Amino acid sequence: MSYKSFEFTFPTRIVFGPGESGRAAEHAAQFQPKKIFLMTYADVLLPVVKKLTADLDEMKIPYVLYDKCTANPTAVQIDTAAEVCMAEGCDLVLGVGGGSVIDSAKSTALLVTNPSEGGIWDYVSYAKEPVNRPLTIMLVVTIASTGSEGNESFVITDREGKDKLIFNHPFVKPVLSICDPELAKTLPPKQTALGAIDVFSHVLEQYLHDDPHADASDEMCFGLLKTVHKWAPVAVAEPENMDARSNLLWCAILAMSRVLGVGHEENWLGHMLEHAVSAKYNLSHAAGMAAIMPAYLDFIEAKGQIPDKLGRLAALLDAEKAGEGLRKFQRELGLPVDLSEALGHGASEDEISEMALHSLPWGPTEAACLGEFSQKDAETVFHNCFK
Repeated sequence: MSYKSFEFTFPTRIVFGPGESGRAAEHAAQFQPKKIFLMTYADVLLPVVKKLTADLDEMKIPYVLYDKCTANPTAVQIDTAAEVCMAEGCDLVLGVGGGSVIDSAKSTALLVTNPSEGGIWDYVSYAKEPVNRPLTIMLVVTIASTGSEGNESFVITDREGKDKLIFNHPFVKPVLSICDPELAKTLPPKQTALGAIDVFSHVLEQYLHDDPHADASDEMCFGLLKTVHKWAPVAVAEPENMDARSNLLWCAILAMSRVLGVGHEENWLGHMLEHAVSAKYNLSHAAGMAAIMPAYLDFIEAKGQIPDKLGRLAALLDAEKAGEGLRKFQRELGLPVDLSEALGHGASEDEISEMALHSLPWGPTEAACLGEFSQKDAETVFHNCFK
């Protein structure tokens, strides 16, 4: 039966629109913070950060600028950030950036109020359960990609760079996320394209199931896939096109809002496979998804699963096969289509076995439309990714 019992809430307040990031300080002031922990990238000072800090100075709102966020944040980085945040006496964490900054902001806010001897990894590994609500979490989103500006998840890599796990808990839903499509205008074309494929993969993971009667969810999924397919090339070719930027950003939020996946099985194996890759090679998550999802679609098709759904997807992508179509779409966006291309090298049998093992940290898992997915299955997909 479709739509088994579920609960759905979306408590995050989304402020969406061109120019809305210019009011970030005003929105932050509504929380009456004693001091803001402002988290952003280590390698680039975004113009929106300059405007925000100037406004906070003018409004005499104390803040600490923590510009040490990097791609694929590690447990060590989060433990350090939480120590600084706690020492500074901050009570609001304000993340400005994309997925890595959002992950860093959420996890830091949680660890400050739930200190643990093993740091954030105690929670990510589910060795412990947080009991205290985190510091207030506010975000300014700079790219249409991760969608975690509206959900209860973050992803962290362990200290050894082997396991990359997702942590889900209602505590880490942001209170407010400012989503300004204008902030993406200055992104390099490849970054725009990667963000779009990240959104596409998020929707796919909720579309690749075998419940034949979840029509409301499937039609929402397919509408988002069509929208990304239409507007991603426009955003790459015309960086200042606000129709393209706005559609992609709203798709990103909806894709990870949980509205698409409730009441039926979901399929997040592509992400589990990618997490093992980016943990090992520090590849960006979106590039990893671009490199893995075509081969994963091939794997599902070879199993003879959900032919109607895959056929519909192939038709959207103007190809005979879904995996072939996704490769074609990614080529049009200037993106890699396998791991050999994304990484610039191959992988040994031992490396493939290691990644397959770490892609299934809890052992063989049930996957919508595939049944049990084993380490051997993961190795098969990785082999095809390195052809």
